[in-house]
Amino acid sequence: MIERQGDACFYLLYEHLSAEANLRHGVFTRKGGHSAPPFDGLNVAQTTGDDPASARRNQAVVARAMGLPLISARIMHGNAVCVVERASAAESVEQMRDRLRQTPADAMMTAEPGLGLFWGFGDCAPILLYDPRQHVVALAHGGWRGAAGAIGPRTIAAMAERFGSRPADLLAGVGPGIQACCYRVDEHVRATFAAEPLAAEAAVFEQRADADGQTALYLDVTASNARQLLAAGVRPERLEVAPYCTGCAADLFYSHRMRRHADGRFGVVIGLAA
Repeated sequence: MIERQGDACFYLLYEHLSAEANLRHGVFTRKGGHSAPPFDGLNVAQTTGDDPASARRNQAVVARAMGLPLISARIMHGNAVCVVERASAAESVEQMRDRLRQTPADAMMTAEPGLGLFWGFGDCAPILLYDPRQHVVALAHGGWRGAAGAIGPRTIAAMAERFGSRPADLLAGVGPGIQACCYRVDEHVRATFAAEPLAAEAAVFEQRADADGQTALYLDVTASNARQLLAAGVRPERLEVAPYCTGCAADLFYSHRMRRHADGRFGVVIGLAA
């Protein structure tokens, strides 16, 4: 990944996505920003206990770095996909933003230029998709529930149905997210994956002894999402996976698993330039 230093922010770019002239994207770290401890840094979430004014200032930092207004649907930790587009030619970005806040989804896609699809993440893996042929972008929220519901392949299928996108044409970036080194789960999680054939086939679980010598189950959220994209037809050379575990790199990214409720969310954006 490519490192970028902005005004009050430090963010990362996927190499292949950064080569696309009309695309804007960024995976923002916790470095910089205006939040005080324990949320210190560029926390973009107003729902984790941070001062909402600080989170809004941090979102403004992200928007300036991207040169795009940010727009978000309401995350549901499921596998619903929504289309982000104006309800009418007269609808403003602010009106769109207000409307989308009430729209439940775990993936957003748009062909409209001048909008930054945006969410905050804290161990769930972001999935960024770009179709350079149809000029469509998508952002998916690949937490364990999203991965168990095959959110990546469902987003690709929605892009194909709505915009005519072909999986082999897509450029994709996955992560950072929590990996098996840090993410212990229970059998309920594995059973949830088992209910979705593609998710079950692509899931990356590990069994190993815990600190007490008992056999425990661990999940790699990032790798599971990446394997699903490949199974859905994304070409390996067009997929880039971030080399970070958010649990291990909690000094660089926010991690709900490592710091529980005393932590924030790092911002991820993708959009078409105006």
